[in-house]
Amino acid sequence: MEKPFALIIEDERDIAALFRYVIDMAGYRTELAFHGKEAIERLSNSQPDLVVLDLNLPGVSGHEILQLIRKDKRISHTKVIVITAHAHMASGLSVEPDLIMFKPVSVEQLSNLIDRLHLSDKSIKATRIQENPLDETTGLYKQSFFINRLNFALNQSIETKTYLFAVLLIKLDIKDQPKHQNRESVIREISQSFIGSIRPTDTIALFEQDKIYMLVENIINKNIPIMIANRLEKKLVENIVNIGSVIQIPIRIGILLCDSGYKNHDEILRDAKNALHLAEVQGEEYSKYYYQVSVRK
Repeated sequence: MEKPFALIIEDERDIAALFRYVIDMAGYRTELAFHGKEAIERLSNSQPDLVVLDLNLPGVSGHEILQLIRKDKRISHTKVIVITAHAHMASGLSVEPDLIMFKPVSVEQLSNLIDRLHLSDKSIKATRIQENPLDETTGLYKQSFFINRLNFALNQSIETKTYLFAVLLIKLDIKDQPKHQNRESVIREISQSFIGSIRPTDTIALFEQDKIYMLVENIINKNIPIMIANRLEKKLVENIVNIGSVIQIPIRIGILLCDSGYKNHDEILRDAKNALHLAEVQGEEYSKYYYQVSVRK
């Protein structure tokens, strides 16, 4: 049975990722729109069962998008949860959403609201999320969140057969650090330097010491993971003075391009580790990347 579809319209990437995490686990197929015009384009050729809508958007306001939804007969009955940090914006709406939430929004709040809307199909396996997927110390996603996104990408690949995704495993060899900084704060600064080099829909997590996992979803060009790896190292070199720690350059990155040949996430993580190991043993005179492609048919 096809999963219900939720469109998340939110320009703040971390908030959008949090919503996607909760709604995915509730049994939905989710898509993100980070700009008002992008949201309108997506709504013009789809019929979502649920829209999570931020009011303060670039391009076209959330208020305008809500008006569009209620006027369009195709989607006028779509459940809409409005998100805003400004009470006056919510009170000034000319048309009513189904629910209104005020930022900051917790995982539990969003889970409760989805339950109240009775949106989950009883035949769909849903998991209720109670914990924040972000690690408060490093600012990176926890292992559970990363595995959830990885399973989603694998399921998409199995369903469509042409959907490609990649896992980048990055080893940071931190040789030294300032006395006023602990290891977690160094890793946090490093990871924040990576944010501008990836797409809003990609996921960065840390669940092994000094190893950062990155999931790159919906790849249309097989060279994209290598391009991202190059940008990551460049960004790290640019920020290394600000970070203040001694980090081995070049960093080692294992790159695993994935398709529907994998059975589960454990196989993917195993091969990502193998890719990193091969990148490490090649030595300084070789490429810092080992590029492994899934060819399991």
